[in-house]
Amino acid sequence: MIQVHMIDDDEDMHDLLSDYFADENIAFSASSTPSKGLEYVKSHAVDLVILDFMMPEMDGFETCRLLRTQNPLLPIIMLTAKKDDYNRIIGLELGADDYISKPFNPRELLARIKTIMRRFERSLQFQQQAPPENKLFSENHELVLNLDAREAMHQGQPMELTTTEFDMLHCLLENAGIVLTRDALMSKVRGLEFDAFDRTIDVFVSRLRQKLGDNPRKPEIIKTIRGVGYLFTK
Repeated sequence: MIQVHMIDDDEDMHDLLSDYFADENIAFSASSTPSKGLEYVKSHAVDLVILDFMMPEMDGFETCRLLRTQNPLLPIIMLTAKKDDYNRIIGLELGADDYISKPFNPRELLARIKTIMRRFERSLQFQQQAPPENKLFSENHELVLNLDAREAMHQGQPMELTTTEFDMLHCLLENAGIVLTRDALMSKVRGLEFDAFDRTIDVFVSRLRQKLGDNPRKPEIIKTIRGVGYLFTK
């Protein structure tokens, strides 16, 4: 059963989702303030967090940052205002794995949760079935991905990557020298069709460049192919 915790001050939403998820093999819990939510996640087994942006005590950005400090790999879906591109992009830059705009249909939220958790299950199965020391290398960029342990090393130092960041870097490195379109990356990483107005992939690439020390104005590792997508250089 998937353990989902919501951090949102809308208690009516807690009740609505609790009822909706009751028949969906999801154990749903909720906190009405960030401090309670952070404490709950610290002391309970949680598979995924649904995090609102507008809350008392602190906003969703700071809460997301603290959640990432506690658990760098915990999947986070951020709730944002409809058409609020700025908050959406900032949330992704801080480490959210996905977002959904308010007001939303619980069925769409359920689909997002299942997509993320299927990715985790595939990763677990892959780790169990893969031969030992299954790795990807980029000698030119001093980058090593350990696919079994889902760990990355760059220039001899460990990289702290969220699940989505690791999956995207894996996809790019596995296809080094090949231009990947944004919709191909979106499908691979999020399991969703690409929206031409969605900057999600661009944000994740920006985060990867930052962690790789790749100059955003003149990138040498992950190049932008204008009008097409991205290329991980060999």
